[in-house]
Amino acid sequence: MLAGVEMNSLSLFYRDIRRSPRLDRESEADLARRWREHHDRDAARQLVCANLYAVAAIAREYRHFGLPEMDLIQEGTIGLMQAVKRFDPERGFRLMTYASWWIRAAIHDFILDSWSIVKLGTNKLQRKIFAGLQKAKNAIAALDGEHADEVGAEYGMSGNQYQEAAAAFTQRDMSLDASEEGQLVLAALPAPEASPEEAVIEDDWQAHRRSVLHAAMSNLSERDRVIVERRHLSETPATLKELSEEFGVSIERVRQLEARAMQQMKEFVN
Repeated sequence: MLAGVEMNSLSLFYRDIRRSPRLDRESEADLARRWREHHDRDAARQLVCANLYAVAAIAREYRHFGLPEMDLIQEGTIGLMQAVKRFDPERGFRLMTYASWWIRAAIHDFILDSWSIVKLGTNKLQRKIFAGLQKAKNAIAALDGEHADEVGAEYGMSGNQYQEAAAAFTQRDMSLDASEEGQLVLAALPAPEASPEEAVIEDDWQAHRRSVLHAAMSNLSERDRVIVERRHLSETPATLKELSEEFGVSIERVRQLEARAMQQMKEFVN
């Protein structure tokens, strides 16, 4: 029954995006300027709608993680919206060159957050490998083996071991050259080295994540904030026992405070 609902939602979504007009470079730049200079919401809406087809194409790459495709598309759309808000057409590249990295980052974060729910059995090293695949050099090492020994050494393993560990995250349900209704699903792999555009995007994304984290943390009490920092943001996380002794409460009480604080942060971000 749920599968039927999912397919119906997907069918309606794909029907709608097929009807959405695509933008040429000049029209896209004009809409982007209207948003940046006048906060024209209709211009921002047009930019989002015209690029939903690309969100869907990127989301399809991650279907093998077992999460609903519409959920992946929704998270990717959030990434697209963040990119539209920050996109500067004067930098000389198209919106999707900029937005694709925001879309992937949003989907990556969603998958990482969902792992504890769907119980995919990942460990800390696997999480690091998956997060590292957002770097172009790591992705190419995983897919083609280029510089695999160098990248593998960063994780304390050989190039072959790195490719095997990353294989679960780089499998595709379709060929990279596949097309859908005459349109290429994925145009090309990223270049081995980060381009200036990618460097700008990476900086923007990291700054955005830091600002969201800071805002979420600022809503916590001082004690809850210290617990979250010591448990999740320190290089050597504190144990529940250490924090219970520091605050003079039981281990169970620290666990409750931690769970409450994490839930408050999650609600703030959502």
